[in-house]
Formats: sequence, C-alpha cells, structure tokens
Amino acid sequence: MTGPARLLEVGRIDKPHGVTGEVVVTLSTNRIERLASGSVLESRLGPLTVRSAKPLQHRFIVRFAEIVGREGAEAARGVVLSAEPIDDPDELWIHDLIGAVVSAD
Repeated sequence: MTGPARLLEVGRIDKPHGVTGEVVVTLSTNRIERLASGSVLESRLGPLTVRSAKPLQHRFIVRFAEIVGREGAEAARGVVLSAEPIDDPDELWIHDLIGAVVSAD
C-alpha cells in the first residue's frame, strides 16, 4: 500500500460497564489482538490506548487509558474504533478487494 494508511473500522464502544470507566466493546474483526494491552485505536475522541480487555460473551470489557469514570464511558457510547490494516500475507482482506479488477482468464 502506498501513501497514508487507510484506517479500518475494527469495533464499536457499546456502553459503559460499571462506574470506573470500563466500556463494553463489540469487535467487527476476528483479530482480537486489536485489544491487546498497549494497542492504540483511533476514534472521534482521539487515540484510545487499551489498558486491559477481557471477554464478555461475544464482546469485551475494555479499559482505555483515556476514558475515566462513568461520565467518560457514557460520552464514549457508540464511538467507532478504527486501526491501520494488519500486514498479514496469508489473509485476504476486504479493503484489498475494494477496487480490484476481476479477470475471466
């Protein structure tokens, strides 16, 4: 890929969890390493740094360094999380298919 990296939507903050600033996140990717401690996800709130994440059924409870308290978690409700594509030559990514030409050869 040349030029600036395209950010891909990787998840969404659904709602607060508790009173300390944790939030419930639904990933739109199967790459759970997006929520590894220290990962940075982009959002309309600015960069969000994952402090911790633990599974909760089909979602995750996540603590971001930049979200503090219940009020901060409420303000983050519905926020889309984005990240740069992962470079994995063994995977076929939807963003690689967009604009591709199909040949009948």
